Amino acid sequence: MAVEGALTVESEVQRVILLACLERQGYVALAELTKKVEGLVKYRASAALSQNAMLLERRGVIERVTEGRRVYVKIRPIYVQRARDTLSYRAPIGLISGYTWNPDRPEDLTPLRNYVDAIEKLRGDGVEVSYVVCFTTPEAKEARDKLGVKPNPDEEVLLPFKVYQSEYEKLKEAVVQVVDRLIYKYDLILDVTPLTKLFTDILAEVSERYGLKRIYHFGPLTWIRK
Repeated sequence: MAVEGALTVESEVQRVILLACLERQGYVALAELTKKVEGLVKYRASAALSQNAMLLERRGVIERVTEGRRVYVKIRPIYVQRARDTLSYRAPIGLISGYTWNPDRPEDLTPLRNYVDAIEKLRGDGVEVSYVVCFTTPEAKEARDKLGVKPNPDEEVLLPFKVYQSEYEKLKEAVVQVVDRLIYKYDLILDVTPLTKLFTDILAEVSERYGLKRIYHFGPLTWIRK
């Protein structure tokens, strides 16, 4: 994955466009922003919006689609968090974590509680998590359900353990799909503590490309990228 650069907002019109996309959590029609832009430019607001949207698109920050005469824009996933950071826009916190299970120690709750520990340690650091996605295996989910580890994650991605060990492309695709879907709503934190070295490496790669925070918490909470 190529690492994307920092986001620079070059005009107040671009600021209006990007803020509207963040607020909408997806596509926004440029025509809806006309009144907000009228006081910012000395020429037609529609022309200013079109021009600045094209500049953002050329830089790879947004994507545009056209339906009839209406133009819709959306921030590309890799720039959503950078837009939030640049514009000081706050969003609820989402955690991408995981848990596993050791069949040789079937009653050991420690690996099953990894995501719970992450939530608790983040809370102790003043960070309240609103949504939790866990990567895990079918066997670990069955064990968690049987042993009653709570709270339940909001969402679980179940993959065979061999994927976490050696199937880089498949695992990366699964992680990126989750990030691309949730990043519009949540300020995502990636937990590199659980599962395998391959999972950790992929989360680190995604963290750098998307500008996302990541933590490690086997022991005290450590912010690897904050």
